[in-house]
Amino acid sequence: MISVIIPAYNCKNVIGDTIDSVLTQTRVDLIDEIIVINDGSTDGTGDFVRETYPNSLVSVLDKTNGGVSSARNEGIKRARNEWIALLDSDDVWLPTKIEKQWKQISINQQIKFIGCNRNKENLRYGTKIGENIYKLDLNHILIKMWPHTSTALIHKSVFETVGYFNENQKYAEDGELWNRIALHYPLYYVSESLEIAGDNKVTFGVSGLSANLKAMHEGNVSNIRILHSNNEIGRAFYIFLIVYYNIKYIRRICITKYGRFIKKYEKNINIYQ
Repeated sequence: MISVIIPAYNCKNVIGDTIDSVLTQTRVDLIDEIIVINDGSTDGTGDFVRETYPNSLVSVLDKTNGGVSSARNEGIKRARNEWIALLDSDDVWLPTKIEKQWKQISINQQIKFIGCNRNKENLRYGTKIGENIYKLDLNHILIKMWPHTSTALIHKSVFETVGYFNENQKYAEDGELWNRIALHYPLYYVSESLEIAGDNKVTFGVSGLSANLKAMHEGNVSNIRILHSNNEIGRAFYIFLIVYYNIKYIRRICITKYGRFIKKYEKNINIYQ
């Protein structure tokens, strides 16, 4: 059975769609509990969830604000089931998300971590091991941190082996955990888009933690520095990744600024039409 963990901070206006997307899964019978970790919200998020979903699978755990990693860890530790599904409060699952992941788990008992594509992406990355299923190792996810956190379905034994989210790391904390997992387990994903992240916005430079491109970049660099210092990646690959991450960072800055320029230009044009 599955426990769904939803960290929540001041998300009263969007979390209803998130929870509804879990309750309307085609295999909702596999979901035993939905734990909303109310991370010190001041907008009434906790009360909204309690009032909207009484006597259901949904429970609310209130805690003082400690950040998303702290909230996720609290939920994972409280979960009573062997499978943990992570879902952020502004993301939604498509109806067959759990069904299609569970099908792959049933076929391959070795799977301890499985995600999927998101936002209509058609990613085919890593080693194909079957129809619509790919496997990733550490090298793969250091080139592209994948799958997205809100798609991840993880066996609880994985956390017992590698530990939990680093509560002292604010940016790229999911990537840091994925790296630790990849040292022990392959990461699998269904190559179908079964999640909508952030209302289909681009995944960097717009809002939330991902809007701080510099801090995200520094977090990613810190992650590979840890691996290198622990002799888990070689020096040549480490240097390659430093160069690659810097190029990616500059590219994202250009894309973000260019996009803002286009929007400003279109707005000015509309004024005179």
